[in-house]
Amino acid sequence: MILFDISIRAAAIALALLSATALMIVPQTRPVGRPVSALALTMAGYALLSSLAAPGFPPAIIPVLLLAAIFVPLAVCWLVVTLFLDDPRDRLPWLLAAGIAVALAIAGIWVPGLEVARGLVMLAFFVALLGMAIRTAKEDLVEDRLKFRPAFLSAIAILGVSISSTELIFGYRAVPDAMTLAQGLAFLALAFAYALWVLKPEPKACICFTEPVKPAAPVDRRAEAVDGSVVSALKNALENGIWRREGLTIAALGAEIGVPEHRLRAVINRRLGFRNFPTFINSYRIAAAKEVLADPGEARRTILEIAYDVGFASLGPFNKAFRDQTGESPSEFRRRALDSGQPLAGFEKSPSLPESERLRPH
Repeated sequence: MILFDISIRAAAIALALLSATALMIVPQTRPVGRPVSALALTMAGYALLSSLAAPGFPPAIIPVLLLAAIFVPLAVCWLVVTLFLDDPRDRLPWLLAAGIAVALAIAGIWVPGLEVARGLVMLAFFVALLGMAIRTAKEDLVEDRLKFRPAFLSAIAILGVSISSTELIFGYRAVPDAMTLAQGLAFLALAFAYALWVLKPEPKACICFTEPVKPAAPVDRRAEAVDGSVVSALKNALENGIWRREGLTIAALGAEIGVPEHRLRAVINRRLGFRNFPTFINSYRIAAAKEVLADPGEARRTILEIAYDVGFASLGPFNKAFRDQTGESPSEFRRRALDSGQPLAGFEKSPSLPESERLRPH
């Protein structure tokens, strides 16, 4: 059984390293290849350290494997946020949470009682990853990523929960052999599934995580006509101010204009160049807010009133969206605009949108 266990874990490690190498070779996929490489190396340490063969390893390599295993949460987090969160600023809280788990694990080397706290933090962390997969999938406009997201994040979260639960219940050295073997098989299945996805010849689907999705073949004329009608319906709805509707979702927008949700996602992503729905809608909301903030006649209106008026449910999300798009807070923007004494058109143009077909905020 020991030989079988170490064999499947070695196969899983080899597949993970092969996937990482394939991603690092292609320049477009290197942003994903870096965290995949980190995860492959750290998971290799954990897989070997938790194997049935671990008691027979030379004592000198145990600290190396332990150090690698400790950084598994951070590597997992780095990969997940790189794949699914487009804005680097949204990644920081997740990386900090993973860093807490790593710090607790390092401290636990000298303070054994911290192992329980670390296990609980790890468990909460992986459960939160699964929650993030469910929550943010509704906002994703990248078709390939949307299809990939649930299976990948669910697998990562379930595997993480199982590892954390096992360690909390049994401790590192008391896990039943059957459970250790099952864990090794899970590593192999996950590595195999990921390698199949990464190594398929064409197209390299993971490019969609770092670059806008582009059709691989010439656009079909019939599909082009359908997309054109969707763009027209979408433009009419936006000109009528549907973006002001609080809590607007892509499903609600699709129902309003009579377009299937999957078609609307594809059009907003492929034709208009947006990767997630909130950024698309907020581009209109922030453009409208800037006009009000730069108008001396509206100087008595509070920022909260403006936030409500353009479709935000509270001040916090408005401030964040405004800063994301302009680089400054609404208060800073208003002060600078009013001090300039110029209308918005002369003071500052709205952010330019890269795709020629992209609808312009009004």
